[in-house]
Amino acid sequence: MRKILLLAALAMTLPVPAAFAHSGHPAGKPAAADASAQPLPTTGTRDPRVYFTDADLTTQDGKKLKFYSDALKGKTVVLNVTYTNCTEACPLITQQMLQVREDLGQAFGKQVFFVTITSDPARDTPQALKAFAQKQKADMPGWSFLTGRKDDVDLILKRLGAYNEDPEGHATVLYIMDVDAKRMRRMLPNLPPKAIAEAARQIASPGKGPGVVPVPGAH
Repeated sequence: MRKILLLAALAMTLPVPAAFAHSGHPAGKPAAADASAQPLPTTGTRDPRVYFTDADLTTQDGKKLKFYSDALKGKTVVLNVTYTNCTEACPLITQQMLQVREDLGQAFGKQVFFVTITSDPARDTPQALKAFAQKQKADMPGWSFLTGRKDDVDLILKRLGAYNEDPEGHATVLYIMDVDAKRMRRMLPNLPPKAIAEAARQIASPGKGPGVVPVPGAH
């Protein structure tokens, strides 16, 4: 276990390999982390529903949901950003998440859920997200691919620190979050899947994990 955590801390300081970044765009830079315990923030965003918004979004199955109330509330979520026309980083990150899902075992879909939100809502319809998820063999219960009105999606990405005017410029990091507990880690997608899965378990079990950083927007 200690070896996994130390490996994760070391990899957090490294740039994302070209295979996990979009050509011509720098990869999103994750927050620094270490393997030592840190206290939970005592101040910050008091209402995650207000901060992350309860915007109306749509899943790959055409199901309407509220972003905070249905995708985040009461859950530990591993979230990433994608766009379906991507042929480089996004499919690779999706495949990495599939390996994380395997390492999570029975915790996936019960304690830990996956959320993928598009950076290109103007083109990424629910049908496009469905086709992408099926092609990647990621269309499964416990994993929501989300799109919606561009203004709503852009605001969510801004609150995450993942927004770029160019859909290809979105952050290529994984956000592991329990927003109600104000616990979050940003991790590089090229870390060992076991390290990512372990971080998700620790976020889902407050008090047992290594350092966490405040949810974006915390002061």
